[in-house]
This record gives sequence, C-alpha cells and structure tokens, in this order.
Amino acid sequence: MRELLECSSQDGHLLIMRHDVDEDARNALDMARVEHDLGIRATYYFRVRKRVFVPAIIDEIALYGHEIGYHYETLDKTRGKTRRALSLFAAELAMLRERYEIKTACMHGNPLTKYDNKKIWENCELGHFDLIGEPYLSLDYNQFLYLSDSGRTWLRNKNKIKDRVSSINMPPVQVKHTGDLIELITGGGFEKICILTHPKRWSKNLINYLTYYFIDLAYNAGKKVTRVMFLL
Repeated sequence: MRELLECSSQDGHLLIMRHDVDEDARNALDMARVEHDLGIRATYYFRVRKRVFVPAIIDEIALYGHEIGYHYETLDKTRGKTRRALSLFAAELAMLRERYEIKTACMHGNPLTKYDNKKIWENCELGHFDLIGEPYLSLDYNQFLYLSDSGRTWLRNKNKIKDRVSSINMPPVQVKHTGDLIELITGGGFEKICILTHPKRWSKNLINYLTYYFIDLAYNAGKKVTRVMFLL
C-alpha cells in the first residue's frame, strides 16, 4: 500500500496484497514466509491486542520486506466516542511506531458492532497522524478490482457487512473459489487488483484451521442476527 501511494505513476499491471491480522500473529508469520520465498511483498495490518501485537513476530515479518501497518478499531473500543477514539488511535499508533515506520492504517470491521471505525476521519485527517493512506479511503476502486476473503468467501456480498467498497469495476464472472481467483489473475483481464486476506483463515495446521472455520460459521450466523437488530 505504501509503495503504491508514494509512487508518482500507477500505470501498468498492479496487484496489491493486503493482510488484516485479526487474531493470531503466528499465522501471519507463516504467510509472510511463503510470500518472501515467492518474491512477494505485502502489507500486514496488525490490531493492538493480545496474540496479535507480538513484536518478535512482527519484527521478522518486517525483515522479509513487508509493510507493517496499523489495524485500528478505536471507535469500537470507545463505544463510538470520537474524541476518545482519536486519542486512543494516537496512543496505539505511537506504540507501533516505537518499532516500525507506520505510514498507512486500515480500519478493522467488526461485523458484530454498530460502529464504523473509519468514521473517525470525518473529524480528522490522516495527515494529522503523518499517515499517507487508508485502503478503504485512499484507493480508487473504480480503477482497482477489489476481492477479499471476509466472511470466509470470495463472493462480493455474501457474509460481508463492513468490508465493502464502492466500485463499478465488477468482475465478469463470479469469484466463488480460490481457483476462480487464480484464473482471473492469470487471465490478465484486469490491470489493477487489490486482494485482502486474513491469515487466520489460511493456516497450515489442521486444528488451527478448523478452529477458525467454526468461529467463522458462528460469526456469519451472528451477522444475520446483527442485521436484524440494527434495522430495529
């Protein structure tokens, strides 16, 4: 993300890899190693919470050449109180910057809360925190095809509540399986693609994989209840 936003030209084929580290930093490290072996550099956004903000692991991911970013959820944490959310944002960002040069931040979208964390930017600018971008706000998704595994699916709308972008650049075919995504990329039909994955969903450990599989099932069921509650 940082390289894209700092680049004066965005011509030609571009594929932006972004990873939101929501739960276990160890899964992110496994993914970062695989990408490094393949010559891929990505952006990893870390929440400030136990088992995610693990400096020893993040240090290694940074050494592989990946960008480290801040995955903020301060409106959730402060129950919608904007001033407190901005103060907490500053404090958590400063904590990350003790070790890493953070230039981009990305909101965490908890589907079971009513708050939209990126709404803090209605009262403040990214530049106030010396940030150059936020993926949901800083990319023109009319130029980028956006695909994510939120809700444990590549489908654009199914199980996705907050991980949505406004775009007229819709794929000509439904991206249902990872194989479909691979074919879409290798086909070369789209010049600019942005992909989001959550490392917790791509574990090489069967027990870990099944744990998050069933957690996702529970979350997706909870989303249906949440939709009804928010409409009442």
